[in-house]
Amino acid sequence: MTRVAVEQKVLSENQRIATDLRERFRQNNIFCLNLISSPGSGKTSLLERTLEAFPRDMRVAVLTGDIQTENDARRLARFGFPTRQITTGGTCHLDARMIEKYLADLCASCHRCIHP
Repeated sequence: MTRVAVEQKVLSENQRIATDLRERFRQNNIFCLNLISSPGSGKTSLLERTLEAFPRDMRVAVLTGDIQTENDARRLARFGFPTRQITTGGTCHLDARMIEKYLADLCASCHRCIHP
């Protein structure tokens, strides 16, 4: 039997990036909320009602994740806040690297960049 030594956790890189993102959000006084639930549970509807209630000059941005479509981003963009869709191409969740990749584009559009 062959033994394989595990030197580090498989998700340690994701954890490192996530920790860095959390710190940048904290330093810039940005409240970040992650909504996770099954398809059709009402996440996008909740965001629509929330965005609808915000004044247009409020500093708000939205990142959405979907396996194949940009439907949620289109629905949410109509409220006038910067919105970006992360199409995961089959993965059912977003990881920290995906968030980091799209953060620069989103920050540029909302003029409050926390991306180095």
